[in-house]
Order: sequence, then structure tokens, then C-alpha cells
Amino acid sequence: MAEVNGVPPTPEKPTVLLVLSPVHGDSDTPEWKRLYERFNVIQYDCKTIDEFCERLKPGGPYSKINAILRTGWLKAGPFADQQLFRGQPVEFFPPSLKFIACTGHGYDAADIDALSEKGIAYANTPDTCTEPVANTALHLILNTYRYFTLAEHYTRTDQWMGSREIGPVAIEPAGQVLGVVGLGDIGVAIARKAAYALDMKIHYHNRNPRPDLEAKLPEGATFHSSLESLMDVADCICLACPLTEATRHMISGPLLARVKDRQIRIVNIARGGLIDEDALLDAMDKGQVVGVGLDVHANEPGVNPRLRDNYRTTLLPHIGVASRTTWNNFDRVNITNLDEFFFGDRDRVTLVNRTRI
Repeated sequence: MAEVNGVPPTPEKPTVLLVLSPVHGDSDTPEWKRLYERFNVIQYDCKTIDEFCERLKPGGPYSKINAILRTGWLKAGPFADQQLFRGQPVEFFPPSLKFIACTGHGYDAADIDALSEKGIAYANTPDTCTEPVANTALHLILNTYRYFTLAEHYTRTDQWMGSREIGPVAIEPAGQVLGVVGLGDIGVAIARKAAYALDMKIHYHNRNPRPDLEAKLPEGATFHSSLESLMDVADCICLACPLTEATRHMISGPLLARVKDRQIRIVNIARGGLIDEDALLDAMDKGQVVGVGLDVHANEPGVNPRLRDNYRTTLLPHIGVASRTTWNNFDRVNITNLDEFFFGDRDRVTLVNRTRI
């Protein structure tokens, strides 16, 4: 565009498709104000994926969008079951679409390979729900040792004397080995809380050793290069790693068989697909797994009936993230990523596929 009366032209505002969960952060923040000042915002309201695809086609209302911003709690609201960034919709993404910003520490809900092939940058929101999820993990770890869920069930159903069976089987986690799988932001926070609050010994399996973490814990931490090695010594395994094809069903029958005559506890605050639930249930029947705490499940929102009916397990509805603090963090990082991508420094954007586009 040419200058007018010596004044440089104002670039057109990028158009962003806003997919907003009804559960999100405060709407009167500087980030939200900046979003509406700098972008043309189209509010997403598709009832189905097919409708979304139709609107993406040439001439459709979404055919010239430059970005998609999906923020708030992905598990709540009318779009909770809509997979927008993988499968059929990706085929219809217009050439104008250059950036997607989406809530979450993980990114398994997006087909990163397909997006990268189209030259679309994808950003998640790391370290935005670390404290809430780590606190949830601490709750689940303690419950696998003390069976408070079973105790509450007895209390609420007037089975006071039945609760006396808990005493002989409950033990304290102090001195026990917690095996953390995945030392990202959340895994590190879990290790720190368990070491200081519960006096547990920390072992971990990660792609690389974390000497920085080891130095910060009261008794250090022990690195295991394989999950098998960790399973051989851990009293409680806590999963805090991403779900990928390589990690799917990482807690499997063969791995649990290594427990042999020992007893172990399993906690999962990451993704349900990390555990083969049939294998887990078999190990519980054999007395090898004696405590289970799950915030995530293999077939969400469904819960395995055998787990649901067992009050020796603690089951949550994927709610570890659920905190107003989290919603504000999600929105802040998402909108800041969007702003930096189009108007600032792209090196500051938390891109998942930075090296592939």
C-alpha cells in the first residue's frame, strides 16, 4: 500500500477465529483488550466438524482467517468433543491460515505433522497449569497410600466399622520411592512437592538426566534411562509425560509383570492412553498394584466400570487443571503468543513445531 499525504499505511488487521470455552479467564484483562484492538475477531459457533469444514471452504466465512485461537478449558462447553486441529478439518485449512494458538501443556489433540506440512505454526501453553496439576498429583499419591477415598465412601454410607479395614493396609509414603515419568514443568513440581511434603525419595525416567532438578531436592534424585529400570525400584509411579505413539500404553502387562511379588501404586495426571487399563486391572486383581489414583482415563468422558466401582482407587474427572488461576494463565499465554506471532518477536512464541515450518 502507498503512503497517503506522507503517512504510512496501516496494515490490515489479521483475522482470528476465536474458539472460546465458556470456562475461561477474566475477560477484562489487558490481553483481551489488546486482542480486540489488534485483530478482527470471528467467534466460532459451529455445531459440528462438518459445519466447520464447510465454512473453511473457498468463499466461506472462515476461508480467509489468518489464525485460530482456542482458549479456556478444552474439556468444557459445546465444543469440548470437537477435534479441530486433526483429521478432516486440516484438509480444508485455507492458505491464509498461518498460526494456531491452543490451550494445554500437551499437544496430542493436534496433528503436528499435518499442520507443519501446510506451514501452519502451532503453539501450546506450557507451564500454565503446573501448580494445580502438581497439587492434584500430590493428592492422588497420598490417597494411594492412605485410601482416603475408601474411608470417605464408608463414612458417607454409614459403614463406620468397615473403615477399620483400612488401618492394616494403609502406610505412609515417607521414605517410599516415587518414580516420576516425564520431567517437564509438571513432573518437576510433583517431584519437589512429594520430596518436601511427603518425604519421598525421588527417582525419575526422562529423555535426559536433570542434574538441575537433582540438586534442588533434599536428597537429590536418581535418573533411570529406561522405564523398566524405574519400575524395578519404584514404590509409586506417577505419569507426567506427553501421550505419543511411543508412550501409548507405556504401563502395560509386560511392564507390570516386573513387579512380581512386590506391590506398587500408579498415579496418572497426564493422559489416559498412557495406561493399558486392562493390564492395570489384571495387576490389581493379582495384588501387584495396591493403589491407583487417576485424573485421566482411557475413554474419557467414560470411566472403566471396574475402576469406578472400586473405592480403593481415587478417580477424578480430568479436573487437575481446573483452577481460575489456570484459566487466566491459559488466556494470557495464548493471546500473548498470537500477538507476538503477528506483531512482535516470534522467538518468544511457545511454538511446538518451530523447527518444521
